[in-house]
Amino acid sequence: MTIDDAIAGKTFFAHCVLPSEFDTTRQRLSFHMPSEAGYTSETGILLDLSPFTPFVNHGVQSATAEHDHAESVAAALAAIQNGDLQKVVISCIKHVARKSTPLETIFERLTERYPHAFVYVIHHPLYGIWMGATPELLLHKHGDTFRTVSLAGTQPFSDSHALSWSDKLQHEQHVVTDFILEKLALCGATQVELNGPYTAQAGPLAHLKTDIRFHSNQSSAAIINELQPTPAVCGLPRERALAFILDHANFDRRLYAGRIGLHLPSGDEIHFVNLRCMQVFDDHFELHVGGGIVAGSTAAEEWQETEIKANVLRNLLQ
Repeated sequence: MTIDDAIAGKTFFAHCVLPSEFDTTRQRLSFHMPSEAGYTSETGILLDLSPFTPFVNHGVQSATAEHDHAESVAAALAAIQNGDLQKVVISCIKHVARKSTPLETIFERLTERYPHAFVYVIHHPLYGIWMGATPELLLHKHGDTFRTVSLAGTQPFSDSHALSWSDKLQHEQHVVTDFILEKLALCGATQVELNGPYTAQAGPLAHLKTDIRFHSNQSSAAIINELQPTPAVCGLPRERALAFILDHANFDRRLYAGRIGLHLPSGDEIHFVNLRCMQVFDDHFELHVGGGIVAGSTAAEEWQETEIKANVLRNLLQ
């Protein structure tokens, strides 16, 4: 049964493909939802979802106008100048008309184009239909060894010349790394090892990335509770940034910037931050994209960054 057939038959399901670092064969995992307990694969893998913040309605939301985005950026910069915030992530919604291309084809395109991303499509009774290709690992548990990443800073990728990173983007990356290390210390993490920051390609985009490995006797749930939401999707200080986002956004993030997790029968777990994603409707897609606002940000540059990120998905929807 294809993705489109399953949706037409009102079947609740999930399909995903792990990044090549976890599954070099890029095997497709299929899940069904036999009960409210969640999605289960035939091999006993459990998939669970956690939205950015709770929401009730999963219907159509309006596209964000550039002037509304600019107003939010201006308010964020004022809060940063006043010392209330160090960073806050402003997101927006962009609409793309849905044509006749089957979702099955779009899913295959995402899988082929982004071997280093977690690619998925989900039909959920509460959240609707979502698709995405997220490059951001939240937490990987393998025995008592854990891994996470600090991922912040974005620019178009080019293999014709070496990329340079501005002081602003490097600072943004260091802020995220420092936050993660602080939270891991609260979890009693030991043997913490860092690799980076380095340039990581994600399709046509490049990010600054730092790999972080550590040991802990804490549960994945306890560690995730400390890490989420990360500064890469929320801001700092976290509580103030979250309050700012909820006060200034005229839409729900829903599953964007939330979590998608896989629980393997072995006890290992893999969790991702849900970025580069979209909600699917009958006649259009709603793309969710955002960027971190720090001192020195400008509304025009931040809007352009959302356009660059949105184009990653737009180019696959044509």
